[in-house]
Amino acid sequence: MNAGPERKGAFLALRVLVVAVGLLLTARIVQIQVFAHDHYGQIAQIVWGKTIPLLPRRGRLQDRSGHPLALSVTNWEVGIAGSQVKDPDRTADLVARVLDLDPDSLRKRLRRSGDRFLPLGDEVVLTREQKLQLEADPAVTLDARVDRIYPHDGVGASVIGFFRYGTEDTVATGLEYSLDSRLAGKPGRARLIKTPVGSRDLGRIVLEKPVDGLDLTLTLDVQLQAICEAQLAAAVKKCGAAGGSVLIMDPWDGDILAAASWPLMATRQARHPDAAVWNNCNFTSQYEPGSVFKVFTMASLLANCAIDTATVFDCSDPRFDGYTIDNENHHRYGNLSLMQAFTRSSNIYFARAVGNLSDEEFYRDLVAFGFGQTTNLPYRGQASGILRSPVQWSRRSKSTLAIGQEVAVTPLQLGLALCAVANGGTLYAPRLVSEMTNTVTGRTEELPPLALRKVMTPELAAVVRVAMGRVVAEGTGVAAKLDWITTGGKTGTAQLSRDGRTLAAGAYMASFGGLAPLEKPRLVILTVLNQPRGAFHFASRSAVPLFRDILQEVRNETDWLTDVPGARTAVVEKTVDRKPVSVPDVLFLSVANAAQRLGAAGFTLAGAEREGIVVQQVPGPGSVCEQGTTVTLTVGPRQPGRTNEKTLCPDFHGLSDRQVRSLAARLGVPVKMVGNGFAVAQDVPPGRPLGEAPVRVTMEGVQP
Repeated sequence: MNAGPERKGAFLALRVLVVAVGLLLTARIVQIQVFAHDHYGQIAQIVWGKTIPLLPRRGRLQDRSGHPLALSVTNWEVGIAGSQVKDPDRTADLVARVLDLDPDSLRKRLRRSGDRFLPLGDEVVLTREQKLQLEADPAVTLDARVDRIYPHDGVGASVIGFFRYGTEDTVATGLEYSLDSRLAGKPGRARLIKTPVGSRDLGRIVLEKPVDGLDLTLTLDVQLQAICEAQLAAAVKKCGAAGGSVLIMDPWDGDILAAASWPLMATRQARHPDAAVWNNCNFTSQYEPGSVFKVFTMASLLANCAIDTATVFDCSDPRFDGYTIDNENHHRYGNLSLMQAFTRSSNIYFARAVGNLSDEEFYRDLVAFGFGQTTNLPYRGQASGILRSPVQWSRRSKSTLAIGQEVAVTPLQLGLALCAVANGGTLYAPRLVSEMTNTVTGRTEELPPLALRKVMTPELAAVVRVAMGRVVAEGTGVAAKLDWITTGGKTGTAQLSRDGRTLAAGAYMASFGGLAPLEKPRLVILTVLNQPRGAFHFASRSAVPLFRDILQEVRNETDWLTDVPGARTAVVEKTVDRKPVSVPDVLFLSVANAAQRLGAAGFTLAGAEREGIVVQQVPGPGSVCEQGTTVTLTVGPRQPGRTNEKTLCPDFHGLSDRQVRSLAARLGVPVKMVGNGFAVAQDVPPGRPLGEAPVRVTMEGVQP
């Protein structure tokens, strides 16, 4: 009787225990599934799967003709997970067939490896079909290895740069670095799922698809680049130079066609102890340009009517107001006109001529040409050059700026400014990328040239090109002359400084900026050699021949100049007997009468391009010279004649401040100007005899 209650108690206790355990299990499940869901979910993810990145296809770089310069190639690391093999013979036959291996040998290796992982190769190239065949066997593992390759090896390495996969941070230089945001694309994400026991691969789930990078078409021409690098290497060796660069541009759109920089990279397969091989000094270096800068000094002088092409200065006296500026090798040229001074590269002429320019005018024009400013070029480390404002100039600064000193430029800045001269006066922004292509959508976006501003009139640009043509025809650039094409350019031989103040003895930067062909330039070529030795320090002996050799190779190896007529010969001049005669006096005659008188005496003319009155002639009246000698005339507007008794007052009406001063100085007429602007009145009427007092000229701001 008593056993019944005891048994009931036991069952009750058991029930309570079961219920308690059930409640505990329920509470644990609630805790795991609800309160600790994220925590245990993360543990499960780590144990049974992991998130992996899905690399996008990096965009390719190609030159203007479609030649690949940089592209990404995917290789595969292939292996067999022994623990996942269900049928060794079947797996071995599949892998051997796809990878072209010996099936019997592979079976033996697979059996020996047992459950271990068997690697089969880490640089296997697979087609899409081969990849799908291998992925059909769960025991076969495929891990992508993406490499960046450069089909033209070291050609253009300092421009293109390099990109290295496999690092957390981007390791790149050149355009690979600067254009990374367009080339890289956006990585995706996937999760690898494995069984908790045996870690069997169950495949992957794509969480986010990768976005491929853009393909970019560059303005570079790989043929021109190879020519420039080969010729630069030869010139550096021949001239014993410490370095150098070559830049080729299309003057009509600012396209950079080639940019070679020393030191060069022969191949990407070897290590390069000098990191400078990745630095293109066309964009990153700056230097005093020397006489090449006279191109832009001339443009400023003529644009502001400070001088004309017939204006003559004595180029023998190097003494200025408290300082000296001399010609190269202390040449004493005597009286020279603008074209003669440009051809002979007279420092004295340009240093004196800029005295007719105000500081603000000269500085404004140099800034307009782009000096002292960085460009929008996508290249890291670009230099801005140095161009100080007039408030920082010393007494001699304007004169030294005129001959390319106290200013630092990059080859790119100089090339762009020369392009403006070549194309008729438009300054373009530099362009290295012309198109961007989305390989998924197939859409191509063009990046058109960017014209920044007009820096000179077409007529002025034509005059400057004529001067550059004379440099090659008869001046310091004569070594650039070729019989199949007419070219123009300007030499520069600038002494380097050691500390920014003291000049380094024997250290020069030789450069030549050239246009080809001169009539309608297609190419602007800038050659620079850093510290060529001995006589090669003259640009005429080093940078000019480099220009010529490049131009010859461009014609031989590319299509850029194929339709330029060949076998062009020079005109043979008929030899005539020349006898010494006295130069006629043509001062204060009209241009027409002066030309008639000088022509009848057997002289040729320079500087008689416009109407007016002759106010100066070189050689002077009565000089004894051979027939055929060139007489240079300085022509003034609306100037009166003179009588034997008294000097007559010139007509100043309509002339600017500077023109009044210039005309008065040439005629020796004292003037007193009242106001600013243009001459509207004068107290001595034109053509009347001058008195003792200065001529009072009234100036107003608006031209009558």
